Amino acid sequence: MDVIFSLYPFFLDWLDLIVRWIHIVVGIAWIGTSFYFNWLDSRLDRTTSKEDLEGELWSVHSGGFYNISKLKGPPKEFPKELHWFKWEAYTTWISGFVLLIIVYYLNAEGLLIDKNISDISPITAIAISVLFLLGSWFVYDFLCNSKLINHTTLFSITCLIIVLIASYFLTKIFGSRAAYIHVGASIGTIMAANVFRVIIPSQKNMVSAALSNEKPDLQQGFSAKTRSIHNNYMTLPVLFIMVSSHYPFTYGHKYNWAILFFISIIGASVRHYFNLRNKKQYKPWILPIAASGMIILMLYTSLPKIQVTENSTSLDVQVSFSEVNNIIKYRCGVCHNTKPTFEGFEDPPLGIIFDTPQDILKNIKKIKAQTIDTDIMPPGNLTGLTDSERIKINLWIKHGANINN
Repeated sequence: MDVIFSLYPFFLDWLDLIVRWIHIVVGIAWIGTSFYFNWLDSRLDRTTSKEDLEGELWSVHSGGFYNISKLKGPPKEFPKELHWFKWEAYTTWISGFVLLIIVYYLNAEGLLIDKNISDISPITAIAISVLFLLGSWFVYDFLCNSKLINHTTLFSITCLIIVLIASYFLTKIFGSRAAYIHVGASIGTIMAANVFRVIIPSQKNMVSAALSNEKPDLQQGFSAKTRSIHNNYMTLPVLFIMVSSHYPFTYGHKYNWAILFFISIIGASVRHYFNLRNKKQYKPWILPIAASGMIILMLYTSLPKIQVTENSTSLDVQVSFSEVNNIIKYRCGVCHNTKPTFEGFEDPPLGIIFDTPQDILKNIKKIKAQTIDTDIMPPGNLTGLTDSERIKINLWIKHGANINN
């Protein structure tokens, strides 16, 4: 039994790796089919003279020519095998939710909750998380079933306002990194539910009607097409959130909710450019505006940090390595140690250790990014790293990070 308990952290690490790998693979498959079919529908040649075709497309790939046709109605004779695209979406959501459990629910006190933001229990935090994911779908579905769906601009603005409000309140409930992930998880839930609740049922209705020689529910088909387009636009914001955990200057910023909001708009606008381009509607001004938005965000997040750093390092104060080493040992080393002493950690997070001066020097950029440029580490400031200690680490780095003084 002791052996089984000792293997538990290794099992979790391997489970995290395997599930994350599956999540990425099926996510690529889902996004790829979404992008491809939206591109395909936009690129169909609708001037074809064939009466039974709505459009067709010729393409070349992998040493062969392909002729793809879209019928005006159901085929006169159904093929033996009809390909559906649904398991990619379902598996992406399932693997993503399992990751949410492994990474955040099982480490709620360290990664889901930030006691400096909201002093709630792990059970309460997990309950809020699940309810938020479910609530996101019901709110979105309600809007889609309302008359607002007939007014694209107003619908989009309403959804963006809701995302902004949700992002703000999530950063007041969870740790900043967890808040970002929950925005992405809610969007992913909406996308997967669109497939499960609307798109696939519409396709089943279409096939069933064709087999029974009846007319399909056109409204159901319209709704499915609309939800598919929504999924297409939500893809890039979700992808940004997936990679944002590697960039603490986004989720660690004071106004992280606003940064998430504007980057999501930028991502959706880039997707809009390519969707228009696929329809041969060229709006080249969209990309420069999106690029300008990213540059503005970069300057907004970076310049104040540079100013603070210059002000703090202008002090003619020398900080010894022994001071810094003690700070790192007691504030960071309890987790980032060959044998962590902090409860719940059997192995150092991400394999990063600060056992020796050389270990500290090797990870100096990570230390600066996580504790100076942002206050992400320690997570939830569980070990009580003070502002004065952060300043000392910063001064030591700026004065050359000398381990011999």
